[in-house]
Amino acid sequence: MMKKIIILGTTSSMPTKSRNHPGIFIKFNKRGILLDCGENIQRQLRMIKISPTDIDYILITHWHGDHILGLPGIFQSLSSMNYNKKLNIIIPKENIENLKRIIEDFIIPINFDINIIEAREGLIVDEEDFQIYGIKTKHSIISYSYYIIEKDYIKLDKDILNKYNIKNKELIKKLKEGKEIGINGKTISYKDVGYIKRGIKITYITDTIFFDKLIDFAKDSTILISESTYFFQPDLAKKNMHMDFLEVREIFNRSNSKILLLTHFSQRYEEEMENIRKDIEEKNENIYILDDFDEIYIYKDKIELKLKRKEVIYKYDEKTRDILRLN
Repeated sequence: MMKKIIILGTTSSMPTKSRNHPGIFIKFNKRGILLDCGENIQRQLRMIKISPTDIDYILITHWHGDHILGLPGIFQSLSSMNYNKKLNIIIPKENIENLKRIIEDFIIPINFDINIIEAREGLIVDEEDFQIYGIKTKHSIISYSYYIIEKDYIKLDKDILNKYNIKNKELIKKLKEGKEIGINGKTISYKDVGYIKRGIKITYITDTIFFDKLIDFAKDSTILISESTYFFQPDLAKKNMHMDFLEVREIFNRSNSKILLLTHFSQRYEEEMENIRKDIEEKNENIYILDDFDEIYIYKDKIELKLKRKEVIYKYDEKTRDILRLN
């Protein structure tokens, strides 16, 4: 099933003329997941014809304004739109009361279920087809980063099944469960008629200094989305509890991630961003600087990056998560 990533905001603490506060919408199989919710996020959603009612999960990294100022508007809209699902919100334990006060202080008539889930290290959510994991990061306040990973599953080849004349649903079910079956005196395993499809992994790291555990957290990401608040100023980044591009690139290279998408830029680089983009994208393979409204589509056999300034297509191997750029 196709996955879609829509970039809603790419600046850091202050919006600019071309960049909104942080926010990323992911359509992960049938679930809509919003990563952070900065100011003006619901308008950004409207601009690309995504309704707030498409959101099933909101993942909040921390309680700084650029990551949460859009929450009151989202809540207000959902209350007016007959939202009939349960809204799951992952948030640091220390900010749960802040979240409740937003609803009280803005007098929002919540008429739908809200399921508040405490952020934590390790497994946070275990859905039928995907999981969400967290890691506590190192910022000026309590902060977490997250990854979403599709569960591996056995995929059977219909042509090979027909070759063996395997049509019985119960036998096919057993193969999908990894069990062996008997056909015409032969023992057949899933390896004879299919393979294990490795799940897509999307990792989101922001508002933290560099530390080694982030490398393992990002390991084997199909898509790694990371803050690059600073460029070639690692000392300044550390002083302000953020990461520099050089540190993010180290995470990317050492984690065996496939594609790195950079976001959460300091407004200080607004005027020189095009020169920075050219320098980085010409010298570094599979690393891209994001803009608001960039789109990424992940299919079973390819990944498309529909970026503001270019489109990039990769061949994708769902058995290994390996990629090959085609253009």
